[in-house]
Amino acid sequence: MAPSVLRISLLLAVLRVTAGQSTTSEDSHCSYMLKLPEAECGRTLVDEQYMESSMIALQTQMTQMNLVTNNQTEDIRKLSKDNEKLRQKIEAGNQTEHIQKLTEENEKLQQRIASIETGRKRSVVNVKQCSRRSHGDGREYGLIFSCDFVKKRNDTVLRVVWNGDLRLIDTGPKGGSARRWFFTINGKECSDPRTIDTQLHVSDSDSDNHRPAYVEGYCRGVAAGDVYVAWNVGDITSGQSGYKVGDSHTGWVATVRIIVEEVDVESADTVIV
Repeated sequence: MAPSVLRISLLLAVLRVTAGQSTTSEDSHCSYMLKLPEAECGRTLVDEQYMESSMIALQTQMTQMNLVTNNQTEDIRKLSKDNEKLRQKIEAGNQTEHIQKLTEENEKLQQRIASIETGRKRSVVNVKQCSRRSHGDGREYGLIFSCDFVKKRNDTVLRVVWNGDLRLIDTGPKGGSARRWFFTINGKECSDPRTIDTQLHVSDSDSDNHRPAYVEGYCRGVAAGDVYVAWNVGDITSGQSGYKVGDSHTGWVATVRIIVEEVDVESADTVIV
């Protein structure tokens, strides 16, 4: 019970006990219990009507205080319920946000997996490798090595690869020697997007060095059907003027190979420029 309510209850008890009694023997007791001046206490104790009105006023005040206390208790309960609902709503919101984040991350992961799987399946519609062991060719012009291939579709592209070694010796005098090695497809060089080739230049200081070579590229516009892929040697693209032909050699001891792939670039998500 609140201190103010306790004091009012005590006052009511004293008033009930002392109502209607003489002031001559109780003034000191009343003054002590009620904490009032003796003169005021004496007047209160002999005045029954005043006593009754005081009791009514005190009872009214107690009733009002109890109502306030009850209202405050009810407010506290309501606020507690509202707070619990808000806490649950916050927790539910956090869980929803977390689930949404995990869902987005999972979708990205699935897309990456699908992209990888597409790349694996991709692509290669048809593939062939033509190889030859210890194939060495010392010519300076013409066909070196070829590979026959059957292309299945018109809407695919060809990927061609040469793997072997190349050598060029400068035959002097000064100015150096130069040669070019290149692919032809059905007797013509690729033009979409560009030629697939490499060039080699040496000066008189170079010796008889065989260099590993790996040349590859994509070619569009090759129709379905029989395809003749060839590896050739000849003059450099800027013209042979100013450069000697030299002594060229293609392949030496190790295996040389041509690889031809038919690739579905739409499935492989490949950009060819």
